Amino acid sequence: MLVLYVLARHPSHGYNYSAALLEEAAQWHDVLTTSIDEGRVTTEKVVTDSGFWGLEAEIGMSRKTYFWFDFALRLFPTVPYIAKGDDDMFLRVPQYLVDLRTLPRHETYWGVFYKKGDLFSVSFISGSCATLARDVAEKFVSYKPLQRLVRLPYSKEREPEFLSLNMNHEDVMVGRVLYEMWYKDVVFFEEKPCRFHNLHGGFRVRNVTESSVVVHHILESEYELLMQRFGDDTSPSPK
Repeated sequence: MLVLYVLARHPSHGYNYSAALLEEAAQWHDVLTTSIDEGRVTTEKVVTDSGFWGLEAEIGMSRKTYFWFDFALRLFPTVPYIAKGDDDMFLRVPQYLVDLRTLPRHETYWGVFYKKGDLFSVSFISGSCATLARDVAEKFVSYKPLQRLVRLPYSKEREPEFLSLNMNHEDVMVGRVLYEMWYKDVVFFEEKPCRFHNLHGGFRVRNVTESSVVVHHILESEYELLMQRFGDDTSPSPK
């Protein structure tokens, strides 16, 4: 498993990459920088909160999500799965990998499942940790209307276009595109709340247990605590 951090240029640094980021990237070689700008945050939301960063910021994250899948498919031409996760998420990698090996290598769309209904106009997998089989990722990035939109900079006038593909939420956007393609050759694999859950705020809030695999909405200080708890769990059995 290769973990990479996908970043765009942030307004807090004048849309330039900071010296600290460049130093970290040179040291760890795990940072991908894109040529797009992050949107400005226009709400009071902070890390670990559920909710909305503001339309410009959310559209920026949707563009970044698209380019991550597009880039990964090109850079890693033989990998069977590509995942996208949030930066305030803890992942028990050994457990995740043994569970992943039980899933089909084709048509898989795995994670926390949200069903089409009152809250959402399409079914989708939560972006806190969404895993797509390669063929599903290829289907997603091949959608021509989205290919055009992600290459357009944000503007107030374009908001209706962006919203037509649910680009105000990056995970709903993925589900929207697959919906527009009739979910052809796509199989949802839903995770239980005891395994993939939030810790602070949002839906599916649970305490951390031995069943936890993806823990979302955590504080920076909690990464070390979770590593201390699960770091020696290197040979799990699939669940």
